[in-house]
Amino acid sequence: MVSKTIECHVLLALIETTTSVVTFDLWMFQTGFDTFALVVNYINKKWQPCHIIVDFFEVHETTKVPMAIQLKALLA
Repeated sequence: MVSKTIECHVLLALIETTTSVVTFDLWMFQTGFDTFALVVNYINKKWQPCHIIVDFFEVHETTKVPMAIQLKALLA
């Protein structure tokens, strides 16, 4: 699903942009599960800030290793 979202929405939106950045939004919960959103931020040709949410994923720990493993699976 992530690769389809990137192909159908992100790449088309970025055709006329010069700069973009991939970021994460984080929602932390007391239950021990944190939710991240993988987001592409860019400025379009009209100089309007835009974003596309690529996917959401949940991690059980906010340490680098579990998150890196899940990101690798998302972006592969």
